[in-house]
Amino acid sequence: MFTRYLWNMGKEYLRITKTRVTQNCVGEHKHVLNRMRRPYSTCPAGMKITICGAAGCTGQPLALLLKQCPLLDEIALYDVCATCGYGMELSHVDTKCKVSSFSGRHMLCDALKGAKVVVIVARSQCDTFENNAPIVTEITLQICNICPDAFTIAATEPIESLVPLVSEIQRLRGMYNPRLLLGCVELNCVRANTVLANFMRVPPESVRVPVIGGATPKTMVPVLSAAIHPCTMSQEQTECVTSSIMSGNEAVCAAKCSCTETACLAGAYALARNTINVVKGLQGGRNIIQCAYVDSLGTCAPDCQFFASEVNLGPSGIEKNLGIPELSKFENCLLCNCLPYVRNEIAHAIWLVYTMCHQCCCSTCVAHPGTCFTPPIVPCVPPTNWTCDCPDTCRDEYLASICREMSCKCGSTELCWRPREADYNAARAANLKHQMPLKGLSCNVCNVPRSVRIDKELRNRFKDS
Repeated sequence: MFTRYLWNMGKEYLRITKTRVTQNCVGEHKHVLNRMRRPYSTCPAGMKITICGAAGCTGQPLALLLKQCPLLDEIALYDVCATCGYGMELSHVDTKCKVSSFSGRHMLCDALKGAKVVVIVARSQCDTFENNAPIVTEITLQICNICPDAFTIAATEPIESLVPLVSEIQRLRGMYNPRLLLGCVELNCVRANTVLANFMRVPPESVRVPVIGGATPKTMVPVLSAAIHPCTMSQEQTECVTSSIMSGNEAVCAAKCSCTETACLAGAYALARNTINVVKGLQGGRNIIQCAYVDSLGTCAPDCQFFASEVNLGPSGIEKNLGIPELSKFENCLLCNCLPYVRNEIAHAIWLVYTMCHQCCCSTCVAHPGTCFTPPIVPCVPPTNWTCDCPDTCRDEYLASICREMSCKCGSTELCWRPREADYNAARAANLKHQMPLKGLSCNVCNVPRSVRIDKELRNRFKDS
């Protein structure tokens, strides 16, 4: 009996041991499979970012900062000039992010293929709308063709004009999604945080100042009263801090002894922070607050379709516009002064697109597009089907060809489009027929910001007088 008992105990021990070994093998096998399924940099479904203008003074430090981000799987560097050297340098940085380089206009499609986020920092030597609009237009057209679902971050100056330009071209192509487009104004927030932190003598990381309106000193409004690290300041101190924030770019130009220089390093840092916040949102993050110049559907400021404000980023892009916070009397005055300039920049871009789409681009043609029968190199009138989903080569070439030559002269005949005046154009800013009305689909009359109501009341009083 004792021998049989030992035999049965031995069999039970072998059965239990075999079961444990099998379970451990299955668990180890599952662990190996999970490791193999992780989206590393070679995974086609990974997070790819394309930097358009990567060889510029802002694109190079931006690529270096993004290469250190563990959330990214691939960075594609694109520019019209050579980017192979920069790509090879970045590939030596010991992070998992893969780096690829593309040079020349013919390589733009390859650079955009599979991109989840596109950052536009391409610019000419002179940051004017006339010089940068052709560059941004060509990139936007290829975004519509290659990666229409990618999140687009426009950081080329002037942001107030080029973001509406991108939106109108995407709208004409039938691929516009206001949740997937923003203009980067984070540099203003970075400066505001630093200036206020220096004034309060606290770490800059503990301060957050929202900056609304636009990106230039004439359009930005630092909302010091809504700062996360508030403090009690007199009116004179508030004006001094606000002036220091607005004059940040001028101080950089003066320190570099050149009026054409830009804040490349601080701008790259701010743009990298903005891009990483977008990536966090797309990868499932919630309640990520970011100041950005976005399509507010006319609900933030009166007669301003685009406006810089705080937004919530998430998996679908821009999930919620937080609008304009409660402003002090001084900040409300700044907002009322900046709104005409913001409207002017928006109208400038939309006016350009609609002018391109309805005027003749033949260098020798002086007749109306509807009565012109001379076959030019590019069509006298644009294609009629502007909302088809498939790429239209003729339409893309029409827009791109006009934008390439819009500020040039063909022989003795000046093109139909003429560059705007350097100063503010009151007539263009007052023409609001192409812009959103004050009340949009998502606008609630009961929740109109106090600053908007005050501005509307002031305009009504001015009309009555």
